[in-house]
Amino acid sequence: VCPMDLGKISQTLHKMKQKNDLQVVFVSVDPDRDIGKMNAFAKGFNGGFVGLSAFEDELRTISKKLGVYHQVVAAQEKAKSHSHDEHSSAEHKHYEVDHTTSYLLLNPQLALTAILSSPHEPAAMAKALDEIITTLR
Repeated sequence: VCPMDLGKISQTLHKMKQKNDLQVVFVSVDPDRDIGKMNAFAKGFNGGFVGLSAFEDELRTISKKLGVYHQVVAAQEKAKSHSHDEHSSAEHKHYEVDHTTSYLLLNPQLALTAILSSPHEPAAMAKALDEIITTLR
């Protein structure tokens, strides 16, 4: 999960004229860490955001349909850490998730309408999104 991205999207909405016409949905591509946690996490940045997670087979289907990429990389051996509360060791899996960094804009019918590529500058994205929303009306 990238807090910087959610922060930039929140800043973008504050700069938009038509922010009420946009629903931000953040989909995690790391189900092992994020199942059941994404909605609260996303709402921590903006109460109107929706955070979703899915199991890997569902993510593969969604990713393929939208043309985005995600993959677990740099998997390392499990590391043991000491729990001070329980005074026992627990295993934690250490890995990174590589993924597409573009933001996707879907219309109300859920068709891909635009792709916002890096750099993600809030002022430029706000202007572009306002123009796209105006065009779609």
